[in-house]
Amino acid sequence: MPLHLYCPPNTQSKAYLVIDNVRKGWSETIDIKNYARTDGPSLFWGFVGENFALIKDLERRGKDYYFADMPYFGRWNGDNNAEHYWRISKNELHPTVHYHRSPDRFDKFKIKIDEWKNNGKHILVCPSSPTMNKYYDHPNWTQDTVAKLQQYTDRPIIVREKPRASGTSGPRAIELGGLKPFVEQVKDAWAVVTSVSMCAIEAVCMGIPVYTSKYSPIHQLGHHDLSKIESPIYPSREPILHSLAYCQFTPEEFANGTAKKILEPYK
Repeated sequence: MPLHLYCPPNTQSKAYLVIDNVRKGWSETIDIKNYARTDGPSLFWGFVGENFALIKDLERRGKDYYFADMPYFGRWNGDNNAEHYWRISKNELHPTVHYHRSPDRFDKFKIKIDEWKNNGKHILVCPSSPTMNKYYDHPNWTQDTVAKLQQYTDRPIIVREKPRASGTSGPRAIELGGLKPFVEQVKDAWAVVTSVSMCAIEAVCMGIPVYTSKYSPIHQLGHHDLSKIESPIYPSREPILHSLAYCQFTPEEFANGTAKKILEPYK
């Protein structure tokens, strides 16, 4: 079956760094404009335009889709010619089932994995975007989470909202908005609490325990139950990180079929 590519009206969108190359790497594709409804399989980049409603519609009808967005490692910095990656998963926003993978793709990033820490002081709460919270049917996630934590701990709770500035988010927004970097706010933290924010990946690499929802790409590395906030777990991290590195690809890997070859046997 052909893959339907949902093409944003803004032809300068970074979504096309994925879409244009998927068009080369998949055997048959159809461009979908004006957000027309299809029966899938479909590919979406982020929640631009009407993607949110279209993905929900496909899920209700049990149809396949692929979701692409910012990666776990090797993030795009605005330079299209520099090596960078885009994550992609099938029938979910993040991969939640992981497979045994070679460390080769993860090792390319030379990320240091620190020993687990158990002497932090505060709890850093990192909400996902309001759109993500709405998608997972928890629009009041931040308020509910802080209230729940206060039932089980006397530790200081710091809320770090998703960085946004000048129409962008993530590291670029921190730079443009003069915001405090994550590494500063997580320093001396007892734990990081989030729904699906990718800052949890950075936290576990730094040795900070995490508490996430079951939809997080690293939900296996921390508790979901906030009543256990004073009893973190310290599992082996490398197998999950190795698997995540196989859920993201360079534009060239989308174009030459590498992404399709790795993705198609799963989900």
